[in-house]
Amino acid sequence: MHSTLIIVGIVLVVGIGLVFYKYSHRTGLHNNVEQLKKVIELTFAEAGKEEITQNRLIKGMKQHLGINEKMALKLIGKARFEHLIERVPGEMKEFGKVLYKKAF
Repeated sequence: MHSTLIIVGIVLVVGIGLVFYKYSHRTGLHNNVEQLKKVIELTFAEAGKEEITQNRLIKGMKQHLGINEKMALKLIGKARFEHLIERVPGEMKEFGKVLYKKAF
């Protein structure tokens, strides 16, 4: 009984530690504009184009930052707010695609 409580306590402490790490990692990504700028620059360089689709931008963020799609969309919103990227007005909206270009 005594050793079972110790094992359960250790598992709880490790679980709480992992949750705290995940939270701090996510908030750190959202607040670090320089890292976001580097990832956007790298994603555009890999695509080799001045304009890329939103799906390509999400894919690049997921690959380089190790995040899910929801967090990538939040970071795209943050990048637009910080004027790192901007939407390209044009014909692609008719097909359901959104194009972005670098603004820096």
